[in-house]
Amino acid sequence: MRLSKILFIAILFFLLSPDAGARKNPKASATEQKGYALLDASLLSAHLHFLASDALEGRETGLHGQKIAAEYIASNFKRLGLKALGKDGSYFQEFSVCQSCVGIENKILVYSQTNDAQSAEPTAVWDGFLQDFYFFPRRFSASDTLSGEVVFLGYGIHDESEYDYSDYKNMDVEGKIVLVMHGEPQRNDSSSIFNGVNPTRWSRNSEKRAAAIDAGVKALLIVSDQPPMPPVKEQAEAFASYITQSSVNLATAAPDDEFLASPLPPSIYISTEIANSLLVASGKKLDELQAEIDRTGKPLSFQIENTRANIVIDIQKEILKTENVCAMIEGCEEKDEAVVVCGHYDHLGIDRRGNIYNGADDNGSGSAAVLSLAEAFARNGIKPRRSIIFMLFSGEEKGLLGSKHFVSKPMFPLENIVADVNLDMVGRSDRKHEASGETDYVYAIGSDKISLEYDRLLREANQASVNLELDYTFNREDDPNRFYYRSDQYSFAKHGIPSLFLFTGLHDDYHQPTDTIEKIDFEKLTKISRLAFSLLWRVANLEHRLEKNVDVP
Repeated sequence: MRLSKILFIAILFFLLSPDAGARKNPKASATEQKGYALLDASLLSAHLHFLASDALEGRETGLHGQKIAAEYIASNFKRLGLKALGKDGSYFQEFSVCQSCVGIENKILVYSQTNDAQSAEPTAVWDGFLQDFYFFPRRFSASDTLSGEVVFLGYGIHDESEYDYSDYKNMDVEGKIVLVMHGEPQRNDSSSIFNGVNPTRWSRNSEKRAAAIDAGVKALLIVSDQPPMPPVKEQAEAFASYITQSSVNLATAAPDDEFLASPLPPSIYISTEIANSLLVASGKKLDELQAEIDRTGKPLSFQIENTRANIVIDIQKEILKTENVCAMIEGCEEKDEAVVVCGHYDHLGIDRRGNIYNGADDNGSGSAAVLSLAEAFARNGIKPRRSIIFMLFSGEEKGLLGSKHFVSKPMFPLENIVADVNLDMVGRSDRKHEASGETDYVYAIGSDKISLEYDRLLREANQASVNLELDYTFNREDDPNRFYYRSDQYSFAKHGIPSLFLFTGLHDDYHQPTDTIEKIDFEKLTKISRLAFSLLWRVANLEHRLEKNVDVP
């Protein structure tokens, strides 16, 4: 179906949706009450039925479905007569992202018959990626060929303090390819120095990797199919969706970006067959070396003579265009200052099995709320003191990319943004509240971290509007989920802007194809939208800017 036809049908469906009145709250002003009346379930449902439909193909950043969603959002902003903040009267803020995914030309080539590996034919070629070997592509990984001498380092342990055991002792491994075994010595021996049959931290591949990085190796080959581990092919199948999933980052990322700084050597998980092909020149097989180490309880490390390996890593990259969608209602007095209400409209797209991730709650719910808030403010008839910016971001699922781009190249001066309200996953209830039956709540995250006054206004707005339980569980500094840092309000908070994340928590459908619209609690979504309206109205109409207790949290 052509884009224009889809948009026409969607907007027609929206315009035919009825408005339903809201019960008046005597604590709210007449203007707020009118706003509540404009924010009803049918309005939210109309938007969400389109955004979470199969036609939008999961709204993955840079792809066709996300583009349709962007056009839909912009068309609604235009219909409401909102001011565009983009270039040449556009509602879009375009930016580029770099999509990386693992290719099919990954290989391990073994040269063991000559010192001059570059001029010889390989003695073994392993091209069964996800069959004989696999690795986990890192963000900003690049295609490369790593060539080097091969060193066998037993179990890859370097711990001379606690266990007086080091496979690295007296070994020159810098710039070389290191071959190690999974696990640790004498794993079935109750008298083992490594805590008997109980595994220590050195049984973990992460510890082996850390030791290899510290030693400056070029690549780490881990034999991962020795008993009791399953065959490499089965391991790769279990991790396939993660290994083959594309990663996306801002194409304009600076060289000192956290993902680009200090590129680390790859860890590659290989079969025993590959290991034995690397050991040919030593005259030993892997099981013989393992048995010797387990018998003596001592390291057995050596450089494999006359052996080199070439590791070919194939990472495919593509530059994609995407866009944030932004509009504004100008204030009647302090129009050069603004309050932002935002959410992200992208999601996870379609997986390799053809499942569509509709993302009704994540974050179709927040997107529908932002669109409905724009409707309520536009049709309210009374302008607030300050301007209100309605912003829907792309690229959140890839690492807050849209909001990162906005604050790095703002369409409105950051110093004039007085507060941000972020709506992300606001249409369901989480497991804890479902179990208790107490679902009339919303998580408030971040409201007091920069401005205590902002948190006070949130509480007042809640009492004057819908009187939900404001749950601050995830606002704690020791919250292990770190939700405060995982959604778009954090991009504003990093710049000292008081920021609030409204959220209803995780559920079993989080990041699954089953996050669909029939599970949305529209009554609850309506209440949270009305709470957001009340808070935005109060902040926008303050006679002063919010008082800050800290500059940056």
